[in-house]
Amino acid sequence: MAIIQIQISGASSSDYDVKTKHVSLQAGDSAFYQEINNDEPIATADNPIYIGQITDVGDDYIKVESSLDPTSITGFLMFSKNKLINNSSLNGYYADVTFRNNDSHNKAEIFAINSEVSQSSK
Repeated sequence: MAIIQIQISGASSSDYDVKTKHVSLQAGDSAFYQEINNDEPIATADNPIYIGQITDVGDDYIKVESSLDPTSITGFLMFSKNKLINNSSLNGYYADVTFRNNDSHNKAEIFAINSEVSQSSK
């Protein structure tokens, strides 16, 4: 495997910055691409091709550890997060929550409170 650099089309313009447009994109994410047939876009967008793990994110490029030929990477570029590292739910053993009505002139009513909590370690 080698580190390949993928230049982002349109990123050379002054108003486009990969880091600004995709703030959650970071090293360690997985990169994919999808070739799209413009005549049948939905029918052809069903099998993303894994490029590799992202090692660096620049203003107009990403670097990926991959065995693919960089010239073969065309179409729609996308990324996914590592679910072991970037867990989207709350972690921990204990939560202390206070609900306060800051409007002393009007009553407030809570209809529902929801949470998804995962234990962070055992």
